[in-house]
Amino acid sequence: MKRFLAFAAMLAVSPLVFADTEMVSCESDKGKCTFTLSSESLSKECVCRDGREVSESEMFPEGGSASSALPTEEECEAELLINCQNAGIKCENVAGECHLEQNGEYGCRCYGIEGMNTGSGIYSEKACNDTLVEICGTEAMTARKICTEAGFLDVCVSYIEKINNTCLNPIDGINDILDAPLNSDSISYEIGHCCQYEEYRNEYKNEFDCLEASGTCNTCVDMPFDEGEDGKEDAANTDVAGNGSASAEEAADGDSAPATDSEAPAEKEESKSDGCSMLFI
Repeated sequence: MKRFLAFAAMLAVSPLVFADTEMVSCESDKGKCTFTLSSESLSKECVCRDGREVSESEMFPEGGSASSALPTEEECEAELLINCQNAGIKCENVAGECHLEQNGEYGCRCYGIEGMNTGSGIYSEKACNDTLVEICGTEAMTARKICTEAGFLDVCVSYIEKINNTCLNPIDGINDILDAPLNSDSISYEIGHCCQYEEYRNEYKNEFDCLEASGTCNTCVDMPFDEGEDGKEDAANTDVAGNGSASAEEAADGDSAPATDSEAPAEKEESKSDGCSMLFI
């Protein structure tokens, strides 16, 4: 009985919460626009088929509203055309994504691999997908694959395992990490970058060599560490190789900041239907 009364109370209150909110939306093969009108504001959200978004909001004066400001379906369609008339085509799969402009120019990026592939071709969804497959393939890139091709798998794994296990969060399940999509895990991303770029590889090597030479996390790794953070007190403030203690100068310097986990940028299907709809809530 109490449950029924609570439900009835919700029904009684909900019109008070939503009665002053109205929406109108329209959609075409170029994208979708949605207008939301409340007693406080009128907002517009347009998402074009290539992923580009346009957002605007108008706040009404306190104590006043403009119910007539909600656009008609025809006005919504006109707004959609204005905002998305130059929208290109976006296509993607697990390996990457491409943006194809109406003039045929495209830009494609493969997940986990730096750089953009550009060119020109035919303006169509099929051409976009064909270009994507040609450039990035159909399978997600993994650290194991790219490192094996580059010839630095064992080297980069040893560098990054040493740095993380000594100064950051210990790596668990390295084989799973190596076989995961390159952009799905920060460690796989680091290993992939180490294998792809000599600059990153040299940085990791310098940190690795420093730690191997009885250095400390604070002196070897380019980030601050705190005493005892995540059980890394010995690594941050004493001899990490276990062959003595840190220098007197290092021991005297107790200033440090909290440790942070390593981070990397990580990183979808368009809707195609014509017509408009109006919804009053």
